[in-house]
Amino acid sequence: MIQLSQFFEHKNTQAHNLYRLFMLRNFLITTAFLFIIYASFNEIALPIFSISVILSTLLLINIITGWWLYRKKPITDNALTIQLIIDVAAFTGVLYFTGGASNPFGWFYLVPIFIAATLLPGKTIWLITGLSMLGYTSLMFFYKPIIDNSPHAMHMPQNSGFHEHIIGMWLGYMVTAFLVAYVVARMANSLRDRDHDLALARENALRDERLVALGTLAAGTAHELGTPLSTIAIIVKEMQDMKELESSNQYLKIIREQVDRCKSALTTLSQSAGEELITGGKMLTVQEYILEIIQQWQLQRPSTKLELTSDLNNIKAQILAEQTMTQALINILNNAADASPDRIILTVEQREEQITITIMDNGAGLDSMIQTHAGKKTYTSKDQGLGLGLFLAYASIERLGGKIYLSNRQQGGASVKVILPLTQSNTEARNDH
Repeated sequence: MIQLSQFFEHKNTQAHNLYRLFMLRNFLITTAFLFIIYASFNEIALPIFSISVILSTLLLINIITGWWLYRKKPITDNALTIQLIIDVAAFTGVLYFTGGASNPFGWFYLVPIFIAATLLPGKTIWLITGLSMLGYTSLMFFYKPIIDNSPHAMHMPQNSGFHEHIIGMWLGYMVTAFLVAYVVARMANSLRDRDHDLALARENALRDERLVALGTLAAGTAHELGTPLSTIAIIVKEMQDMKELESSNQYLKIIREQVDRCKSALTTLSQSAGEELITGGKMLTVQEYILEIIQQWQLQRPSTKLELTSDLNNIKAQILAEQTMTQALINILNNAADASPDRIILTVEQREEQITITIMDNGAGLDSMIQTHAGKKTYTSKDQGLGLGLFLAYASIERLGGKIYLSNRQQGGASVKVILPLTQSNTEARNDH
């Protein structure tokens, strides 16, 4: 059996909530029309035309809502708020023509408050609560009484205390509405915060699982690459000893340097295990650390001009020069150089206890997929590459208490902002000695 909800299937959470409101409204409109039919057959005098206009308008709005859901249009908190305001207004109109606050269904004002307190943020909850309280209070003074001409009608004596009963209902509603808006809203916010924390923990657990898998693979690869690199180094050394051509020796020297760099990287990878890299880090001034990174990176990309637009002499602070963080920053510089081979820009700023490193390029900018998946899973827009660089950069920097922000520049190109925590200022370091 096909369920109606399949026609309104939507991934947005608020769309599911609006669908439930849509179905509840259909039920209430149908019930209201049945009550009008019952009243007309039992000689209960109601302004049927006025009530029918209100209900028909609400039905038309609900049809438009159903069409909006069917077309998979985006649903926001504001859209849900407007729907609840319409419901409060329509309910107030119906009660106005059916006895006002004396109508036994006045308690139904609580339903929009329950919905708002469960699904919407704080300011919206108090807006719906305030409108409901205003509507109920107005109906204490402005309304059309119901005239029941049926032979079985019950007529209350003038001084039966019915007026006091209505006031008691009103006071009970006001207290209940306030408690619902306050207590239920806080409970709903706590649940939303918990769900957010659980989702974040689940995301971090998945990332850590990928990192463990990558670490295991990297360690095995380092072990396998050690032997061929040693063989290449021996052969290059023997070829250098032949001294046949000076130009050949120059090329062999470059190859030897690159092999040594590979062996050094593999040695670091093999000897490191998680937190050992942190203990193996050294304290450097920000100026020394940034210049060291630039020097290492320029060996890999000598053809790309790096423009340093900050005066590092003004930054009087120290930072932990940790190997994985250094590799992460070099990976980001390499990505910028891939996008903009001629020139990239580097800025460094100190803000309180943090250092902000911004790397900008003049390339084509970041696509939406990179901004969505960055740091969560491996993704690359390059023809060649595994997409590990940015993923590992995110993991390494966030593990050390830093943050990465990706954006596109207005003048073209991409901007990667890395925020790292500072360890101590130079003044504090001098006081320690």
